[in-house]
Amino acid sequence: MMKKILFHSVFLLGAVNLTHALDRPNVIFIAIDDMNDWISLLDPESPIKTPNLKRLAEKGMLFTKAYCPSPACNPSRVSILTGLRPSTTGVYGNNSDWRGALPDHKTIFQKFKDSGYSVKGAGKIFHHKLNGAFHDGPSFHSFQHMITQPHPEKKLNEAPEYGSIRTDWGVFPKKEEDSI
Repeated sequence: MMKKILFHSVFLLGAVNLTHALDRPNVIFIAIDDMNDWISLLDPESPIKTPNLKRLAEKGMLFTKAYCPSPACNPSRVSILTGLRPSTTGVYGNNSDWRGALPDHKTIFQKFKDSGYSVKGAGKIFHHKLNGAFHDGPSFHSFQHMITQPHPEKKLNEAPEYGSIRTDWGVFPKKEEDSI
């Protein structure tokens, strides 16, 4: 009798755990901490059109008030993704080796992995300079590195010139051969 009770208890606990796993929300983290509020989602008059972000926000949750912990990408992302201030990490510039400064600290992505989530990344999260200071393989199950070439032949938006083509935001031109 005791074995039956133990078996049913373990079975029920497992079933509850499985049900809980199925009820977990999907989480999408889009690193746009350096994009400003120039997008059409936040300003309909903006020349920077972002229809996919608008559709995503309409289906989920949109946060309209946020603060960036640093004016530079690397210290800002390290702070956001580790929960530590730049003054704690010692990471103040884009060339700082953040993983060297925090060898045993888990990123939020690693914590999601530890909780059973499938974590995939793409683009410029930790800059992902291969074999360099910004690469962080342990944070993702799979990662698509940032595609930097080819650039579009013309500007993506009507915003004034600012820096380089890497600061040109907008809907990337779709070619027939790129369609699924």
